[in-house]
Amino acid sequence: SPGLAAAGTDFNTASIGKPWPMEWDGDKATLLDEAARLRPFLNHNGTHWFIAMQNGADFDVPPCGPVDASDPDSAVRCEIIPEMDTGETFTVIGNVSNRTFHPWDQDPMALQVDLDHNGIFQGSQETGYARKPTLMGNEAVFNYNWSWYSQYEAATYGIKVDFTNSNYYFTGNQTTILAPTGAYVNISVVGTTDFELNTVPRLYRNTNSSVEARLVDNALRPVKNVAVNWSWSATGEMNSSETDANGVFKIPMNISSAHQLGNFTMDFEFPGNPLLKGAAVSQEFWVVSQTYINLVSAECAGGNICESGDVWEFTAQVTDDNRTPGIRDLGDSLSGEGENGGNVSVIFEGYDFENIAHRQVVATLVPNAGVIHYERSLDPQALRQDPASFLPEGFGPVNVILRFNENLPNEGCEITLEEYHLTLPGQWDPCTNQPGNDHFRRVLRSDVDGFAMIGRTVLDVDQQIVYTSETDPNTGEIIEKPMVVTGQLLDELGSNLTNRQIRVYYEMQGSSQGPVTCNPGSTDVGGFFEITCPLQGVMAGQARVTIDYNAWENNDRQRYKNSSVTHLFPVFSNSTLEITEVGPYQTDVDRYTFSNGTSYPVLYLKESFHIEAFLKQSNGQTIGGKCINIYLNPDQNTRPIATAFTDDETGAVNWFSGDPEQNPSRKGVEPMGNELEGFRILRLAYEPDRDVSKGCDKESSAVLNGSAMDILVLVRSKVDMQFDASWERIDGYQPGEEVSGSVAVLRNRIEASVAGQQVHFVFQYWNETDWVNESLAIETTNDRGIANFSYEYTGTQCGDETCKGTWRIIATFPESAHFVGGDDLEGTVFLGDPPVDAQGAAWWTQPEYVLPIILAMLFAMIIGAVMYKRYAERRRISILQGIIDDTMMQLKVANEYVAVIFNCYKDLVRYFRQYGFMKKVYETTREFEWAVREALRGIASPSELDAFLSIFEEARYSDHEISASHRDRALQTLQAITTSISLAVGEQQLSRSSEHEVDMHTKLTKAGEFGDADGKVKQAGLDENDELNDFSL
Repeated sequence: SPGLAAAGTDFNTASIGKPWPMEWDGDKATLLDEAARLRPFLNHNGTHWFIAMQNGADFDVPPCGPVDASDPDSAVRCEIIPEMDTGETFTVIGNVSNRTFHPWDQDPMALQVDLDHNGIFQGSQETGYARKPTLMGNEAVFNYNWSWYSQYEAATYGIKVDFTNSNYYFTGNQTTILAPTGAYVNISVVGTTDFELNTVPRLYRNTNSSVEARLVDNALRPVKNVAVNWSWSATGEMNSSETDANGVFKIPMNISSAHQLGNFTMDFEFPGNPLLKGAAVSQEFWVVSQTYINLVSAECAGGNICESGDVWEFTAQVTDDNRTPGIRDLGDSLSGEGENGGNVSVIFEGYDFENIAHRQVVATLVPNAGVIHYERSLDPQALRQDPASFLPEGFGPVNVILRFNENLPNEGCEITLEEYHLTLPGQWDPCTNQPGNDHFRRVLRSDVDGFAMIGRTVLDVDQQIVYTSETDPNTGEIIEKPMVVTGQLLDELGSNLTNRQIRVYYEMQGSSQGPVTCNPGSTDVGGFFEITCPLQGVMAGQARVTIDYNAWENNDRQRYKNSSVTHLFPVFSNSTLEITEVGPYQTDVDRYTFSNGTSYPVLYLKESFHIEAFLKQSNGQTIGGKCINIYLNPDQNTRPIATAFTDDETGAVNWFSGDPEQNPSRKGVEPMGNELEGFRILRLAYEPDRDVSKGCDKESSAVLNGSAMDILVLVRSKVDMQFDASWERIDGYQPGEEVSGSVAVLRNRIEASVAGQQVHFVFQYWNETDWVNESLAIETTNDRGIANFSYEYTGTQCGDETCKGTWRIIATFPESAHFVGGDDLEGTVFLGDPPVDAQGAAWWTQPEYVLPIILAMLFAMIIGAVMYKRYAERRRISILQGIIDDTMMQLKVANEYVAVIFNCYKDLVRYFRQYGFMKKVYETTREFEWAVREALRGIASPSELDAFLSIFEEARYSDHEISASHRDRALQTLQAITTSISLAVGEQQLSRSSEHEVDMHTKLTKAGEFGDADGKVKQAGLDENDELNDFSL
């Protein structure tokens, strides 16, 4: 009894479930009858029990009895089995002596516990101590203890104390003893139990669910197949459930839709058994409603893209589950912060350039009649300056988290959000671990219902002048250069954007090549970029350069706007002008080579000449459509003699001075002051930056550097020789007479004399077979270009031989550097008849009389023929003029415009056939046109003839109505023709008039139709009469 009182219990409680309960006061004298046999084995000191262990060689045992008194088949044991609770400690105290009863401390003793209940004590897990006994007085004493920790399950364990080397010892008679050595006892360990709740203590209205729990002992082993009593405070229901093989039991719960919301308890109780103590627990269960956050609207200027100064706002409803959990229908609205309300945390989650999240609780909203609303004006500059900003860089995507904080019975996020939660990476909000958190925790993604703070970007591109090439200062070679586009990418706050891809492409204006993509590039740490664009084969001009920053390509679509700028860069290039051919006339090429071997191209004074050249860039690309100035001796003559244009496709210059379209003056190589022949510098110059008088205009946007090429040409004159004084004589020469003559050498284009040039006179005689050179006289022309010669005629003495006295004198102009000779002149000298007496001869036998008469007759015949031709021509023209005058009179007095014109046409056809201009009856209108132009060539102007022919075409082929205006225009045209004819024949203009007024012809006649004298309508061009061949005027 004192021990029970010290343990805080009493006999009735402690005896529950025990097979042989007996209350003892601690006095051994009170143990009577059979219990008296317990006296040697029991002892106590008021706080602890002492039970003697069974010695292996001791035949004294406690009283015997069945283990389970209620079981007739129970085993009988003769032992005292103490019971201990989990967590308690027992101590084994004893001493060791040999058979002479002397203390024995030579070998260690060990305390062992049979944990696996196999009756064998072995292993380190079952051995608690192993040490030698301690000598105390005259005894070898050992004192060991053992604690029943929670990992030991409730059971009866065998306890043994023995030598570690027990094989070397024995005790007493070995045939009838319990064990050779050691002391033994069994101890029952009574464990504890506990309940583990496997379900969330949340119950929802209008749901069937079950509460699941598990009953375990102190070693966390399931307590199988035992009854558990429970009660539910909401309804007062009481019942029991049995654990399964895993110690789990389930309690069905049917929560109606009308169940009251609130906090209720469920009590669980396990009454216990002999080895397990009972357990009772009271678990709180909330009957709750699910909370729903329903987004009504979220926008920024009509979308989820926000810019500086915009206001982003959202509106949402906060409601319960309307007693139907799992179905998203609106229930009762939550309002206020009380039992029927709560609050919603609004969290902005923005991302910086490194994609690191920054979170900030921007508001805590309390629903009002179920509605929450929030709006914010966005200022990127303020966001950058805020140290706790959700967008530290001012721009980027922002997710909005709406978090309903739990306010039971309104479900929500259980764990309060702390400041450190906002800085955690990954799954930072503990609310996301709650089942069904998507009802009361809404995430508005930046690309859906959240927003993105978009900034404007600025491409600051450096203006530049591009050169396609440069000259190597060391070698002088032309080196091609690319175009390098530089600039900086900034946002609207002036911050540079780093590592952003920049695209550049360009297109030359006026080129068919299309856009050219430059090399890819990106900004550096300062936001600067430098993009290289190849310029191979590019024509100089204006380059339309487009620089693009694409936010999508740079993964900035939720941070920045696209940006694109276009600039016009002048692309300059060095030009090269090369003359490939210079020559006289349109296609000739002529050169003159001096005695030292030097050769020069030749042009001829006052003659046309041509130039072939081409203009190209330093990169070899031809340049078309450019004006080229052409100079001769540009140092003295600053004005060009002409201009030429390069071919649009090839850049070639093909210029001919005789082409009126290329050179309206059609002048060739002209004299320059007193300078006629000699060397001249021919220069072709491309001068885009100069406004040259009488030459090319200055280019408005010159993108090519000018270039020029000089070539030294030799200007020569072609000469003509003509007789100044002929050396031929009709009656020949007599021996001993002086033969003299002279030739004049003139420039053939300007009739200027050629002075100081040699003329060779070759003297030849006829030897009846061939002309034989006898001598050569070289004479020099005087200031008038005349070269004279004279010699004595030798008659038949021809050199060293005798001849008939026939000589030939040839004047030859030898070619020189400045002149090229004309045709040779030759004259024959022969031996004349001896002189005779001319007084007795008849006059018609004398040439001096007959020749003038013949010349006079020929002259008279020529004059007569010319006069007759002029008469016939004037008569022909007069007849043509009469046809036109008659047509004019008919138009003035008649109303049948088409008939009159068509009659005129037929009269003209007959006239042209009579005079040979038209030869066949079936001549077409094109032959008629040719005949008109041929008959009036040199009389009427081309414009007058065009108007004249259009009258006949209109009358014959047109469908439109003919009015008085058409008749008047025809009269004007015919009058102009007759006027031209009158002027051509030298007469006064013939003018005829009529008293009829124009208004009598206001009736309209369809072109191509007319009425004859009988009132019949006829079609122009259809002649029903046979062709009349007896036409005469």
